[in-house]
Amino acid sequence: MVKLVVKPIAEVVDEDRIARKTEEYLNEMLRGARIIGDDLYLVDEPTGRATPSLFSYDCIVKSLIRLRFGTITNMEGLRNLARGRAIHDLYQEWFKVVNPRIHVEVESGIETADTSGRADIVYMREFDGEEIWGLIELKSSWNLNEEKEQRYLKQVVSYMLMLEDAGITIREAYLVTMKNVKPLPVMTLLKKYGGVLNELKSLESFQGWPVEPPDPLLCMRCELRPICNTYAIYQGSKAMNRPDLSPP
Repeated sequence: MVKLVVKPIAEVVDEDRIARKTEEYLNEMLRGARIIGDDLYLVDEPTGRATPSLFSYDCIVKSLIRLRFGTITNMEGLRNLARGRAIHDLYQEWFKVVNPRIHVEVESGIETADTSGRADIVYMREFDGEEIWGLIELKSSWNLNEEKEQRYLKQVVSYMLMLEDAGITIREAYLVTMKNVKPLPVMTLLKKYGGVLNELKSLESFQGWPVEPPDPLLCMRCELRPICNTYAIYQGSKAMNRPDLSPP
């Protein structure tokens, strides 16, 4: 039997190393990004395919913008992306070192007929003569509320289904954050979120823009508000209903 070593990110990745690598990746991203507005950057071009990473967004409109126009964010968002990449790289390096007898693949590209994605860590270990395939999803968050965790679990299940389509059955999975390691009930999640790939296809086929944001409070701190059609429609509707108010 080969024992698996999995720990919270903050226990194994030094904050100073994260900071140094974050600056390195931020400078790299700024060299490749295109300025498209006041403190707005186009980080990468759209692929035209809805991928599991879209489940990480807290708003369907942000997912649609990413799908149709690419990754757009401000300087704070760029720094968060760079920090997330730094944390992923450092943890993946540590994981391979402390699990030398386990076959490990990081940022493994998965292609299916309907979508594509990159799983953070996919591994295979032997247990009682069997090959056990597992999946680890990394999140650079310190705390997860129920809604955010649900979105991340959909992302995990998406990768499970895609790997199954490629001939790899995931038997164990973990959601790893800065301070927690959460073993996931694979079969229960597959039953609960078995339709997630259909959700992604529905996002691809969505026409136009939602007429209202799912949660207007999120708009107040959203960096995409200046280019968001849904927010403009929503504010216009409010102004029509209140003639004494004008959109900002």
